[in-house]
Amino acid sequence: MGTSYSVHLVAPENTQVTDELAVSIRETLTELDHRFSTYINSSEISQFNNSSSEDWIEISPEFLNVLEEGLHIGELSNGAFDMTIGPLVDLWGFGPSESRQTVPANEDIETLIKTTGSNYLEVRNSPPSIRKTQPLLKLDLSAIAKGFAVDQIWEMLAQAGFTNYMVEIGGEIRTRGMSADNNDWMIGIENPIYETELQTNMPIKNIVPLRDSAIATSGDYRNYFLYEGIRYSHAIDPRTGWPVSNDIAAVSVIADKAIKSDALATASMVLGKEATMHLAEKKHIAIQLTLRTNNGMQIINSPAYESYLANF
Repeated sequence: MGTSYSVHLVAPENTQVTDELAVSIRETLTELDHRFSTYINSSEISQFNNSSSEDWIEISPEFLNVLEEGLHIGELSNGAFDMTIGPLVDLWGFGPSESRQTVPANEDIETLIKTTGSNYLEVRNSPPSIRKTQPLLKLDLSAIAKGFAVDQIWEMLAQAGFTNYMVEIGGEIRTRGMSADNNDWMIGIENPIYETELQTNMPIKNIVPLRDSAIATSGDYRNYFLYEGIRYSHAIDPRTGWPVSNDIAAVSVIADKAIKSDALATASMVLGKEATMHLAEKKHIAIQLTLRTNNGMQIINSPAYESYLANF
């Protein structure tokens, strides 16, 4: 998936963690990569994207699970999360095509946005299948697949009998039980300004205690380009075809599963501060926003997010 991963296990006493477990984890991640990566021409998603057929195409149960959750988050966010923006991601240089340092032509954006939209994607459960009603429709699962992969490894470890562990892929994290010191897993969140430092210099202590929960963070401070003094990030607003332009520098979302926190973090980047906080309060979602202001960075938390910090 173009990133790193780590698994931290607190093994019970007299339990031997064998090399076979590490091999199984690598094999599972490789398999998922060959389902969801647009950088692999033979992957499940690439085969769908490269086809202009409007016939039903059978997919794996894993692919179906990701699509169903993505469509749910799309509805929840009123279209702020959309897995069909692949062509727009490519146009802006953030996909498998070559990167760019200039803004695309308006007419190119307008042309491609007409080929996007989850309304052009049909999904059925039995047998697991999908079809496109727009021949140029393409999927991009980069904002949800890592979270799903975290959940898959989390489930694998649960089935293996472990009760205390943390799984991380590209910064998306899900925990179970407690860490080696018999406390919650302490998750630090990076400062968007100083990417290698934790946000300990921020107004609110930004270390989150997690137990049996997942957290994901999205931001505009890593994958972007500057053109004529303006920052264009990889977070594309599917409603406009342009990179998001608001005061949000980063979003962290806590949920029961990583697939949810992953997708909701991206949706929040697109929605902006007011709409995100309204959604968070209405649906009791744990969200933290890091905002750029004239006075520097500001952190605001939803009530559900505050509850995670209450005893810390």
